[in-house]
Amino acid sequence: MDVAKMTNVKIPYDLIDAIKKNECVLFVASGLSSQIRRSDGRFLPNWTAFLTELLEWTKYKRVSFNSDPIEIEEMIEKGNHIMAGEELQSLLNSNEIGEFLNSIFRDPEVKPNSVHEKLTHIPFRAILTTNYDSLLEGAYTISSGGRTPKAYTPKDINNILTPLRNKDFFIFKLHGDLDRPEDIVLGSRSYNDLLYKSPEYLSFLEILFTTQTVLFIGFGGADPDLDYLLGKLSTIFSRTLSKHFILSPKDKFNFTEKRRLLLDKRLEVIEYNPENNHKGVEDFVTQLSKIIELQNEWYIEKSEINLMIVQDFLKDIKDDIIINILEDLDGYKLTRILTFDSLLDVENEEEFEEDLSEEEGLQPSIAIIRITEKSLSSNSFEDGIEHLLLNELENKLSILLVTIGEFELPIKLRKFQAINLPIDYSISDVRVLKEALKKIKTVPNT
Repeated sequence: MDVAKMTNVKIPYDLIDAIKKNECVLFVASGLSSQIRRSDGRFLPNWTAFLTELLEWTKYKRVSFNSDPIEIEEMIEKGNHIMAGEELQSLLNSNEIGEFLNSIFRDPEVKPNSVHEKLTHIPFRAILTTNYDSLLEGAYTISSGGRTPKAYTPKDINNILTPLRNKDFFIFKLHGDLDRPEDIVLGSRSYNDLLYKSPEYLSFLEILFTTQTVLFIGFGGADPDLDYLLGKLSTIFSRTLSKHFILSPKDKFNFTEKRRLLLDKRLEVIEYNPENNHKGVEDFVTQLSKIIELQNEWYIEKSEINLMIVQDFLKDIKDDIIINILEDLDGYKLTRILTFDSLLDVENEEEFEEDLSEEEGLQPSIAIIRITEKSLSSNSFEDGIEHLLLNELENKLSILLVTIGEFELPIKLRKFQAINLPIDYSISDVRVLKEALKKIKTVPNT
């Protein structure tokens, strides 16, 4: 099976390596179960819908409110989910919270779906989840023929050795478990009690995020779980040795946000198409499980510094003067000629990542980006450039710009060395490339 053709979701090879080494932890939020329907036909709720249903249930139970319930409704609509959750939790006792949770998650139609089942075939080190349900436990129990994985909540951390001390797979439920309503986390006070009043819990998170690669799945839209956790764990992320990944609906983050997440949190965004009720999530999990199953190896050895050219079109590329000059350079090897469009094609990702491999003994790569004024109006230019810049940000790639003709470069490209050539450039014009390449800072092998 040609895995690359299964979906257009691009899976980073650093993530695949971490999974193969049993150094990847999956972090699951409510979006993973968004395609599961209840008996009344409704999907399992995301955070907004969950709080809305809890508010309506609280009113139905004639619980005394501290203020007009409409104000809580407004808080939910404005996205103040953590505060709304705190207020609702303050109105209910643990038995009432348990009754509400049972009404949703013990519905006889709520069962693990194909996404949950496919996740069990990927050898994650562990799973973290903010979900209260037992869908993950159920999927792993079915997959293993009846053996239920160990599941912990934050309250367990004070009584057990950290689960990371042994090699057993486990599920850690950060917001509590359906079967233990007294430990449920809904609001900011509960979050803060965990993070600041339990040194053992904070230590567990620090060890996990600094030693493991974390893959976030099911965090979509304005997700308070993600926003709150990333904010509170910002110091942990700054010390992490590994890079983390988040599967996100396309266009949730702009380029600057992606860049800051990568720089500040070591968090790389993997985008998918959110159409058809986020079917792209299942496509991603399917492709990842197939890749791991096939145990493919993508890396190739090279003894020279690898050069790649990225430009608008491949037509007449063999006659290009730039190509001829680069093919004659000592110490360099022209390994790829790509278009901006091809950078976004999953089938080219394997070859591109080969050139960027940081395996011992391999040389760093330089991307020579050939830009014309017409390039700037290309539909694929912006996404292609973004892909290259994020690789440069991680020191996987050095960039040299070659502009053809007179025009203004986008702001994000102005920090890079650029050689300007006339539209009718000749061999003598292009020879400046030799000197420019010597000045490019390449990433030392480690």
